[in-house]
Amino acid sequence: MQEQNKFKRLWQHWLHPRARVERYFPGADLARISRKIGLSEQNHTGQIRFVIESRYSSEAVLKGLDTRTRAWQWFGELGVWDTEHNSGVLVYVSFADHAVEIVADRGISAKVAEEEWQHVCQTMLADFRREAFVSGLVAGLQEVTQILSTHFPRAQAADFDELPNEVVLR
Repeated sequence: MQEQNKFKRLWQHWLHPRARVERYFPGADLARISRKIGLSEQNHTGQIRFVIESRYSSEAVLKGLDTRTRAWQWFGELGVWDTEHNSGVLVYVSFADHAVEIVADRGISAKVAEEEWQHVCQTMLADFRREAFVSGLVAGLQEVTQILSTHFPRAQAADFDELPNEVVLR
């Protein structure tokens, strides 16, 4: 849950500069997850992006930027909305806020209930609370893959990748 006291939240964000957060997400592990995203997309028609944001600027925190709004901003900035079948899914982690948000394009949202996405978020957060951050990302990807494979199976094997698979760490 996002901290309501702006000054406590500001302190949380100050405590999580990117360099500190990078230690929890080694580059080799992020590269491995990026490859798994590509493999996942061979099983369904969804397009998946992961973003891990270490912290917000002080100004953003003081203005009350919430994680849901920030996830939607990344959704637009990365063009997750711009897929042929409106099949983009963004998994967003706000490290300083201890929050996970999933934003799905309208083609996906029409068939997948918000409760399914919330279950994925809770799975990831459970791992994060145990400081199993990479495992949390992998578990989240596995659940997203299962959801998309169930609702949007790929009819035939194809190498159709509209969006980059790299995990964004900022």
